[in-house]
Amino acid sequence: MTDVRDATDTAVVTPLSDLDADAVELLRESLTEAVRDHRHVIVDLHAAPTIDSAGLSMLVRAYNEAKSAGGTLSLAAPSRYVVTVLHTMKLHQVFPLYEDVEEALSA
Repeated sequence: MTDVRDATDTAVVTPLSDLDADAVELLRESLTEAVRDHRHVIVDLHAAPTIDSAGLSMLVRAYNEAKSAGGTLSLAAPSRYVVTVLHTMKLHQVFPLYEDVEEALSA
């Protein structure tokens, strides 16, 4: 359901399906561990074309946890749908958004 890659103090978490209530249950633990164990976390959304309120809630919670620990959480390769949802909820101003993982890693 998820793929987690480590690179020094950065973890890349890749959900392998839509970020809906079912996926959140499987992804939450991986994302929580990544935020706990790494200073920077990138969520690679290339394989997650849609998101619902459960997915948004999980991302916001992880972002807040990362920020309170002095780290960052950014989103890479969000679909047009995900970007639209983020804009609608004014979350595009919260999450750093990158075209792909490589761009996020170099930021």
